[in-house]
Amino acid sequence: MYYETTKELLDFIKKSPTAFHAVEEMQNRLTEKGFQVLSEKEHWKLVPGGNYVVTRNHSALIAFSIPEKESWKFHIIASHSDSPSFKIKENPEIVVEKKYVKLNVEKYGGMLMAPWFDRPLSIAGRVIVRKDGKLEERLVNFDRDLVMIPNLAIHMNREVNKGVELNKQTELLPICGLSDDADYFLDFLVKELAVKKEDILDFELTIYNKEKPEFVGLNDEFISASRLDNLNSCS
Repeated sequence: MYYETTKELLDFIKKSPTAFHAVEEMQNRLTEKGFQVLSEKEHWKLVPGGNYVVTRNHSALIAFSIPEKESWKFHIIASHSDSPSFKIKENPEIVVEKKYVKLNVEKYGGMLMAPWFDRPLSIAGRVIVRKDGKLEERLVNFDRDLVMIPNLAIHMNREVNKGVELNKQTELLPICGLSDDADYFLDFLVKELAVKKEDILDFELTIYNKEKPEFVGLNDEFISASRLDNLNSCS
C-alpha cells in the first residue's frame, strides 16, 4: 500500500516542476475523482454532496466538498504548492567574454544551494504572449537538459571542502550556451513557442532539477526527489 502511494507521490513530483504545474496536476486529479471546476467569473450553484475545485492565478487551488446534511464544523487542510528554486530574471542573458551566456537568476525560498551544482537542469513556468490582439498564458515545461551550474575544479578552490559561503550572484548563475548573442535565451523562447519576439510580453520561469524522482535503498526503503518541500503535502 505504501509503495503504491509513494509511486503516486513521485509521479506527482515529476509532473510538477513549478507551482503552476502542480496546480494543474492537482486539478486534473480532482476532476478525475468527480470534482467540478468552478470559475470566479461565474455565479456558483452549489448543491449538497457536491465536490468542487477553483483556481486563482494558476498558482493557487481550493478544493471543497458540501456535506449532504447540515454541519457545524469544518475540516481544513492547507499547504503551499511552490518549492525553493532559482527564478529567471527579466532580460537574463549575461554574455561572458563574448564566448558564452549565463542566465541571471534569483534565489527563491529557503534552499540548500550546494546540491544545485553539476546537475542537469531544465526550465519550466509560464509565458505571457500576445496572440490575435489578446493576452495568452502558456504553461511550459521544456523537459530537456538546458542549463547547468558548474562547480569550480578543486585546484581553483582548494578550500572548498572546508566549507565555503556561496555567492548567489556570482557562483550560482546557470550556463545556457556558447554565444555572444544578447538575446540568446529570448531567441530560444521565440523558437520553442513559435511566436514573434515582440509578442513575448512577460514570463515567470524557474530552473528545476531534471533528475527524476526515484526509490533508493536495497529494498526501495527511501526516496530521492527534488521539491519534496512542499509537494509531498500537495499530492
